[in-house]
Amino acid sequence: MPRTSVIRHVLSCIPFLLGACAPVGPDYETPGMELPAAFSQGGVRWKRESPDTLPTPQAWWKLFRDPTLNGLVERSLERNQEIAASAARLKQAREMSTMARSLYFPAVDIGASTERSQFRFRGPGGGSSIQNSFAVPVDFRYELDVWGNVRRQVESASASEQSAAEMLNALRLSVAGEVAQIYWVLRAVDADRAVLDRTLEIRSKALGLFKKRRDAGTISGLDLARAETEVATANADRIRLDQTRLELVNSLAVLTGSAASGSRIPENTELPKPPPVPVSVPSELLRQRPDIRAAERNVAAANAEIGVATAAFFPAFVINASTGFDTAIARTLFDSSAFVWSLGASAMTPLSSQKYLRAQRRASIAAHEAASAEYRQTVLESIREVENALQGSAVLERRQLAQDQALAAARKTFDLSVKRFSAGLVSFLDVVDAERTRLDAERAANAIRGERLAVAVSLMKALGGEW
Repeated sequence: MPRTSVIRHVLSCIPFLLGACAPVGPDYETPGMELPAAFSQGGVRWKRESPDTLPTPQAWWKLFRDPTLNGLVERSLERNQEIAASAARLKQAREMSTMARSLYFPAVDIGASTERSQFRFRGPGGGSSIQNSFAVPVDFRYELDVWGNVRRQVESASASEQSAAEMLNALRLSVAGEVAQIYWVLRAVDADRAVLDRTLEIRSKALGLFKKRRDAGTISGLDLARAETEVATANADRIRLDQTRLELVNSLAVLTGSAASGSRIPENTELPKPPPVPVSVPSELLRQRPDIRAAERNVAAANAEIGVATAAFFPAFVINASTGFDTAIARTLFDSSAFVWSLGASAMTPLSSQKYLRAQRRASIAAHEAASAEYRQTVLESIREVENALQGSAVLERRQLAQDQALAAARKTFDLSVKRFSAGLVSFLDVVDAERTRLDAERAANAIRGERLAVAVSLMKALGGEW
């Protein structure tokens, strides 16, 4: 049989050899975990639904219908440096996956060499000889993936690539959520600043009136001192809120990939109602959380590494072949007479490294156990986050209703105390107490409205980006 036919026949057998051997090591199975069909007993209940009914994650921040928030979130997704770093790590994972797949193909090297050497003869007569050598070798080496070592490496690299993609998605969700939550805190601060502006205006007018009445001798200096104290206290609170606002604006600047210096966000004192919480949420929605999908892919990668470590115990079968041209005369380098070739195979099995290989496999199994536990923990944390957000939304809605009632009562009390003070029926201290209560009630109402918006963002994050 001609030599080219021999090589072609050997190579044609490789796919059949590989197909006949299943890769060693455990095949991947998603870690088992029982999830209840319903949560939030006494509150919002969940129900299981088919994965086919899962909604596609969308630009959830647009549900708030706030153009400023939309711009901030979209800018953060484009410019945030943590996202840029995660995207680069995804590129790295993709290239490593490509590297692993390249192991399916044989290694083929081509070279060129020239050599001139002198040989001396021993024995009677002695003498020497000069010899030239010109060569263009082509070497072929292929290790048969009999035990699935390469296949398991490709599985691991592919799973790691998918995990990196999901980690990028998780970071994008996290950054968008952080921007939205800081934004609603900023809006609550703006609402508080507006309340304090109105309070300062009222207190300053009262102070001016008291100065005139003191000069006329109709009130004591004590009432004037109290009025001055109230103005100074409100002004100090207003300045503190200015500092808080500056810090929040700087935080948003960093999240959107900008320098904090000179950042500006227009004031907006409106705190809209959050999007309505659904009556029931399918528990299958947890599957759309990117951090859960990333954790599951890490388990798959670790499982494949057990197969890689197991395959190291078995013999390695290698096909070696070489061809090319070799001659002592340069002008005949590519003549048919200079053509050379060789074909061979080898098998090697580890002997002295058995202890090392056993430890390596045990380490791979431990890494798989750790990844599985981390996956289960991620699922448990996700349930906790959803539970907190669902229950928190219901509780905050009730709190807001109660606080609105308290605010209405505080405003009525303040109005009555002012009228009674003007009629000389109560002291100015009663007015001060009523006005402080009204201010506290207004700021508490703003805080609850801002918290409801932040919790709505938390629920969207917990469900992987919308329900």
